[in-house]
Amino acid sequence: MIEESLYTYIQQFILKSGEELEWNQPTNEDILIEGKIIKRSERTYRVLGLLSFSIQAPKIDEMVIDQKLEAFAFTTRKKVSLDDRNRQTFRWLEEGWIIKEVRFEKDEKTVRTSHYRMGFRLYQYEQVKLQQKLEQTHNEFFNIKNDLLAMCESKSDKQQRDLGIQNIIKIINQLNPNELSTSLYFSKTWPLRKRLKYLHFVRAFCQLSFQKEEFDWKEIGAAYFQKIGGSKEFDSYKQEFLDHLEEWANVPVDELGLTSLGQITPVFFAGQLSGKYAAYHWGTVHALTHLAIATEAYETKATTLWLVENRAILTRMSAAEHFLKETNSLMICIDGHLRSAHKKAISQILSNSKVEQVIIWCDYDLDGLHISKEIHRVVNQYNELTLKWVLPDQQVTGDSNQYEQYVTSFLQHNKMEQERILGGEEQWKSWILA
Repeated sequence: MIEESLYTYIQQFILKSGEELEWNQPTNEDILIEGKIIKRSERTYRVLGLLSFSIQAPKIDEMVIDQKLEAFAFTTRKKVSLDDRNRQTFRWLEEGWIIKEVRFEKDEKTVRTSHYRMGFRLYQYEQVKLQQKLEQTHNEFFNIKNDLLAMCESKSDKQQRDLGIQNIIKIINQLNPNELSTSLYFSKTWPLRKRLKYLHFVRAFCQLSFQKEEFDWKEIGAAYFQKIGGSKEFDSYKQEFLDHLEEWANVPVDELGLTSLGQITPVFFAGQLSGKYAAYHWGTVHALTHLAIATEAYETKATTLWLVENRAILTRMSAAEHFLKETNSLMICIDGHLRSAHKKAISQILSNSKVEQVIIWCDYDLDGLHISKEIHRVVNQYNELTLKWVLPDQQVTGDSNQYEQYVTSFLQHNKMEQERILGGEEQWKSWILA
């Protein structure tokens, strides 16, 4: 008698809809069965092919797979051609690792195709591996979670740092280990291994944040892995991991202790700006560094702050003689992505100055819409501000929902860079006065 689980496997993965397996009762000496693939109705009985498979029932702990077989990367749907004359092929068939499937032409005799499929024993082996991998994932997740919870029991004296870590813990507590591969708390494009890598990064970052007042990017991996090359473990994902960590923490990473990324992040701007150590005037394009922003307290005399996505807009508007000075404007270029340096600079300026309105101008594509939302989250914390968004039709709106609906509708049939509607000084002034 064929084991029920083996037959269920054949029905689920080998037979097609409406097909059945018909076989002769095996004797005690039989190891292999050759069964007919049939399709029957009230009037017809057709033999569509043959299946050859083992009825051995191996124990799970005896499942040591041949590496040569593993190299074929069988799946439940994959069909593989193997040499029938090879003793190794017969041994795999006899031990239940593979199943031979032969399909006939309409005459029920002529062989149309002949190939091998994943056997029940190989399927069980893969299921055990999958379960072990799932358990390993769960263990990794709970180790990270427990470490972070233990860290938070010891409060630091830095309130802002505590707040950022607490925000991270809230998200960790809401994560379901069974849904890590689909959770919306991660980027949709990240596979499971990258999500786990990110969780290790979160633990590594938080550990160092609690241990040190300030630290460099390279210290994160070095302290966590404590091996040669450990400092480079997270390098491939540096910017996206840091950006994602800021979203979780809702606090710039420099306020969590990260003072150096091993590189200098520029923030391009034009207009009047001053701090403790430097002063800039209307006229040309300047650049701040994230290091300067971290140690400064910038302020401006401008009453209108422009936040634009692209450098071309910045250079064009700053080149318009006297425009920024006449309109009392300061312009910051997000440069394609809102980084912590931009957030910190914008927050400093809005906190220390008397800016009356912010004009947000991004590309009209999905990335631009996403960037505009990021900007809105930063500036929306300041209640006295008038917020405006530049629309594709060269008008402005003060309603974030109207902007999002307009651009979303526009994107159904269009996509446009902001340079396409660059306009001129009169138009820019009309947006300020709108």
